[in-house]
Amino acid sequence: MKNHFNTRKIALVGMIISTASFNAFAKAEWHYTRSFDYIQQQDSLTTAQFLQQAAIAGMKEVLTGKLAAEKATDKKIKAFGKMMVDDHTRANEELRALAKLKKVNLPMSRPEGELRPDGRVDSSPDNMRDTSRTKNAGGEAGNTGLAKKPTNGATEADVTNAIEKLNNLSGASFDKAYVEMMVADHQNAVSLFERATQSTDAQVKAYAKKYLPVLKKHLKHVNALAAK
Repeated sequence: MKNHFNTRKIALVGMIISTASFNAFAKAEWHYTRSFDYIQQQDSLTTAQFLQQAAIAGMKEVLTGKLAAEKATDKKIKAFGKMMVDDHTRANEELRALAKLKKVNLPMSRPEGELRPDGRVDSSPDNMRDTSRTKNAGGEAGNTGLAKKPTNGATEADVTNAIEKLNNLSGASFDKAYVEMMVADHQNAVSLFERATQSTDAQVKAYAKKYLPVLKKHLKHVNALAAK
């Protein structure tokens, strides 16, 4: 009888901890989404704002995708996480090249595990520099060696917080949280890229038009996972 009581007590404590962790994750994700929405509410979207917010979003998809590929219990969610890493790594590389061309500084720190937004590991764990690409005096636009806070909108700190809270979850709670995160994040990304397709900058417009169908495909895919 005593053993049965202890087992129930342990299970109850586990449920409380799991619920608290999920609530902490939900709060962090809400803050990220609210910050991201700030940009969406602006009357106009500058090239810098689009590039910076797209970089933040792309960084998040790569880092959380890596977590999902490792921690998800559902094989379909694992596969989706890997797809996020592959697709957004390519998109992030092109975004960095575009930012360099436009002389826009992108957030380039590594919120988790020394990972860069494009999914690669920087050569120096002590800073955000990639010295092979910062030989000129001003540094490379897109990677000056310093973390640049986007003009309003979501920040690297928002991403870090959301990822830390997600990483505290496990099992079914992790799967549920990750899928919910991906639904919200891709809704935001689709909205951001739709606005960018109306940009007066031809290259920004072309980039947005190229990756908008990819984001819509991701959203359709993750909506199907959420409906399971």
